[in-house]
Amino acid sequence: MYRPFFSLTSSRSILQGGYQHPLSRSWQYNKTLTKSMLMYPIFITDDPEASTVIQSLPGQRRWGVNKLEEFIGPLVQKGLKSVILFGVPLNCVKVR
Repeated sequence: MYRPFFSLTSSRSILQGGYQHPLSRSWQYNKTLTKSMLMYPIFITDDPEASTVIQSLPGQRRWGVNKLEEFIGPLVQKGLKSVILFGVPLNCVKVR
């Protein structure tokens, strides 16, 4: 006789897809958001001296590698722990 691994009558025993694995449950268990969980987006461009405003993202700029340290230094001093880098080339040839 076929027996499902969960009770068809009890919705408490049916877990949402993200909670099926114990590791996933442990990641999602803590409902507190802290600044250590956040990543600061940094847009890097191929012009080493660039510091260009991004019109569509208020408060954001495209940075050249030679300008990064002066930008990131004060943020690290304030407690920044992680960043996510986005490469944004200014001069690229599109291939069809």
